[in-house]
Amino acid sequence: MLAMKIQPAPRTVAARIGMAWLMEGFRLFHRQPLIWFLTLFAYWAGLVILAMVPLLGLVAPLILTPGLGFGFVALAYAVDRQEMPMPLLLVSGFRSDKAKPLLQMGLLYFLGLVVVLVLAWMVDGGSLFRAVSQSPEELTDPTISMDPSLQWGLIVAILGYLPVLMAFWYAPQLVVWGQFPVAKALFYSFFAVWRNRRAFLVYGLSWFALFIFLSLLVSAFTTLAGLSQQAVFTLLMPITFILIAVAHGSFYASTRDVFGTFPEPKEPNLRLVPNNEASKESDSGELSNDPRNANTPDHPEKKD
Repeated sequence: MLAMKIQPAPRTVAARIGMAWLMEGFRLFHRQPLIWFLTLFAYWAGLVILAMVPLLGLVAPLILTPGLGFGFVALAYAVDRQEMPMPLLLVSGFRSDKAKPLLQMGLLYFLGLVVVLVLAWMVDGGSLFRAVSQSPEELTDPTISMDPSLQWGLIVAILGYLPVLMAFWYAPQLVVWGQFPVAKALFYSFFAVWRNRRAFLVYGLSWFALFIFLSLLVSAFTTLAGLSQQAVFTLLMPITFILIAVAHGSFYASTRDVFGTFPEPKEPNLRLVPNNEASKESDSGELSNDPRNANTPDHPEKKD
């Protein structure tokens, strides 16, 4: 199995790199679109089959999420290195000796989501859970979207999910490629995201701008063409697949830039924090682009 060399401490990248991660996702999709479509089709087909099993179809996909997420990152790594990417890379994490840690991580991920839903339930009395359980046609009811309790529940769910997302962003890659224990991988992932919060803020804003642009474009096109609801659904399916593939490619790009040992791709990556910017961030307590200067548990800050 292809394995990225993981350095023991994360580096800090410039804020503008957040947008570069998204663009890298598009580049990786453009390089092997058929492989991405085949892998995503296999992934969704598996989810549909699991959904036919009561209870297991609800719990199993969540427990498998970290391991399958690593599989998509491994696929993007193979594409970036111009190796032969195979759809079986999707389950490469479970075929390695790290299957048990990935399943343990999946259980922790599932428990984290349960805690988030419980917090939201305490605020909105279950409005968010009932809304998620409804069909898309029922969600168009304006009384649902205008429900104040639902809005507060959604806010609590988003805020509660953020630390879960931060802890699991890099954790599967650190476990499989970096040989980190599960707890250490979650800890390092959380603080790697936190210390690169400027880049992740730009990354999130880039996705937001992209969604707004695509929403306006699709809305204008469907209005002018007079498409039916079924036709709109058919139009959105390939767009959704492309965006999912781009997202996984961007996850890999962020892993490479923050934890990868360079040169990782065959083309050199020169997108780290410039020396002058890194020195400023170092003075303010941030990590520099030199892992040896990283203020991490393995590289404690020197005191005078």
